[in-house]
Amino acid sequence: MAEFHEIGSSQFTEVTPAGTEQIQISATQKTTLRKIANLFKAMSAALTGFTPLGKGAPSINSSSTILQAFQALYQLVGSAKVKILGNNGSTPGFVSWSGTTCYGILFDTTAEQVYIRNSWTISNPSEQTDAQWIAAIKAGKAIKFGGSLSIADLKISGWSDITKYGDVQDPYIQNGDTLVDALRKLQWMTGNNTVKTLGDSSGIGMIWWDGDTQNDLFTAFYLQIETSEIYFLFNGTFSDLGDHAIEDQIINYIVKEGKVVYIGTTPLINYVSGTNVAMNLRGKDSLWYTGSSNPTLTLLESSFNDLAPTASFICAYNKTPTFSKQNSTSVIHMHQNAADVAPTSGYKVYTILCQVVGRVKHFFINVAPYN
Repeated sequence: MAEFHEIGSSQFTEVTPAGTEQIQISATQKTTLRKIANLFKAMSAALTGFTPLGKGAPSINSSSTILQAFQALYQLVGSAKVKILGNNGSTPGFVSWSGTTCYGILFDTTAEQVYIRNSWTISNPSEQTDAQWIAAIKAGKAIKFGGSLSIADLKISGWSDITKYGDVQDPYIQNGDTLVDALRKLQWMTGNNTVKTLGDSSGIGMIWWDGDTQNDLFTAFYLQIETSEIYFLFNGTFSDLGDHAIEDQIINYIVKEGKVVYIGTTPLINYVSGTNVAMNLRGKDSLWYTGSSNPTLTLLESSFNDLAPTASFICAYNKTPTFSKQNSTSVIHMHQNAADVAPTSGYKVYTILCQVVGRVKHFFINVAPYN
């Protein structure tokens, strides 16, 4: 039997055991230090004194105790409120839950997109595998974040038309509106995309159209500010214009086919004068010509109507005008003996009367000599 001395005795030298050292434990039994160490079952040991850190981002190093290492790991996973997901593939992510309500995000690095799913319910969250979590989150919303993304790639979801005022008490676009809300307000303010504004250097207007798949007809008006006239067109036909009609062509069609109303003080006659060899003649015009050549006058069909059915042209006795029409369907009826009206002095006065038959305008032109 070995002798025992005080531990502080000078007879002892401190060493690091190799584990093979033997220790007598009874009169007939012995063991090694390694066998004694193996009696500690790390996986069964209680973390006595464990408390969550609650803040910070702690690290683990060679001087950390087992307890400190577990505290650090626990803090790094959100105090067990967040689970890291992975499937040996390209979609790592995170999931958390409260009761049976779950929240998750996945990063799909191959497809350059992120999956988000918010507030969905699973009856047994603690029993889900990573593969099940990943499949569940992929059933949520996918958002592209690749470098090639542009606004042209964005797609609208959850769209619905605003059909009544009660759906949009405040039509103004303001801070806090989503892009979809802003677009819905803009569409509503344009009659849910059935109203289009028109304009050129002479005026402005609007056109209402419900799409050629529903109907080929449209209704429009054009305010010609220059002349204080407004043109109204009801049941215009888009197919008359063709699929490639530009805005100027639409305006010209409204002016040509529409009814015109003068919205200023309504005069019975419009006194004008000119010297150009080519001029336009409108309903109500009384044009005094002082040029040196025989002029050509274009009758502006759209300006002749039930409020302006006549016009007149006055020139020197030795001038003979040529009248042309704006629309090929119009008909000009000249004075039968116009060539015989050949005064040797004074003036010639041409009067023009417009008569509408169906949709065709007839212009009856008379000439008389005056001193």
